Amino acid sequence: MPEKVFVVLALLLFTGAFLALLGGGDEATSGAGDGNFLAQASYLSIYGITFLLIVVRFRRFVYVATREPLLVLLVVLAMLSVLWSVAPDITFRRSVALLGTTLFGGYLAMRFSLREQLQLLAWTLGIAALLSLVFALALPVYGVESGARGDALRGIYNQKNVLGRLMALSAVVFLFLALGDRRYRLFKWGGFGLSLGLLWLSDAKTALVILLVILVLLPFGRALREAYTIAAPILIVGILACASALIWFSSNTGTTLAALDRDVTLTGRTDLWAIVLEMIAERPWLGYGYNAFWLGWEGESAQVWLALSPYTISFYPTHAHNGMLDLWLDLGFLGVLLFVLVFLLAFGRAVRLIRSTEVREGIWPLAYLTFMLLSGLTYPIGLERNSIWWVLFVATVVSLAARASRIRKQRPPAPDRVYGEKKLTSVG
Repeated sequence: MPEKVFVVLALLLFTGAFLALLGGGDEATSGAGDGNFLAQASYLSIYGITFLLIVVRFRRFVYVATREPLLVLLVVLAMLSVLWSVAPDITFRRSVALLGTTLFGGYLAMRFSLREQLQLLAWTLGIAALLSLVFALALPVYGVESGARGDALRGIYNQKNVLGRLMALSAVVFLFLALGDRRYRLFKWGGFGLSLGLLWLSDAKTALVILLVILVLLPFGRALREAYTIAAPILIVGILACASALIWFSSNTGTTLAALDRDVTLTGRTDLWAIVLEMIAERPWLGYGYNAFWLGWEGESAQVWLALSPYTISFYPTHAHNGMLDLWLDLGFLGVLLFVLVFLLAFGRAVRLIRSTEVREGIWPLAYLTFMLLSGLTYPIGLERNSIWWVLFVATVVSLAARASRIRKQRPPAPDRVYGEKKLTSVG
């Protein structure tokens, strides 16, 4: 029980909770806590406790953590980038934080099953939702954000979009739990409803769209459990439907974005992306060093800010508003390649997991990877230090890799001409 309490508190801190009160972090880092002693001390405490918990089960941790060597190489690349970084001191500090964050994700995969990870995440996001509601009602000066589009809820976070993304994820988590185990189903549906309400009040339209896409794709995920003769046509229909939606969107871009209160430049993002691509072209292979680009007027990001000034004087981005572009800036093409390979391998294993288990939680890894992919289109939730997104990605990837390794060591079952593989009854 104390170990689970530690995990929930650590995950809550990794969401970036209370940074608005502590005065640390920003929209780009959300959970970084740069320049704040209390936040940094909290993260260091998490690293220290995680290290001690790993030492107790060291051999088990090494076995589990090395099931996905490409993930290990990606983190090693980030740490080695201090050798060519444009800001080596910052890259060193932040890569150490990345290592600590990664170790915590690996510890989750070693210590808890996918079902237990989902339950711990539900506790974390449920607490975050309740505290956000309390802050909005009792301390609106902190819990409500005022902007050009009016007031929006930000709860215990420093920005409304941070709350929105987390509540979209929370809705997915509670939905899985509510549709699964019948115990405490009323509380699970309550968590789902509260998450939806806070998401709506946060006015995070991108997060709302991502949640709707995930909900639409869920039936197609469940179709993977059917026989190939049934699953294949369903997936083809899903692909055709997505392609049709993209064609419709490209033909009605102005109308769609107007409904989302956005312009055709996606609130200036397209201008930003064009400039970022020019900066990537200057150091395409290894990048500028981990977290060494976006340093305001003191870093290479100053060139982006100067180039953007003709468009708008108020838009000073602290990240590229795209996960792949930020990773390319940090670690170049090599870093992007490693991340894509890790993601694709995990995606394939997640699909196989769905086909080999009957429990609803078996869809969770694929749902989270899809959520992360969609979120990464406009936000850097990839290789981020002190970030719950990276923690969950590491835990998911390592859990899937460890499970695949265990299955390979078992004697393969006789092939089934209908299903292609024998169905298992649990995540394992």
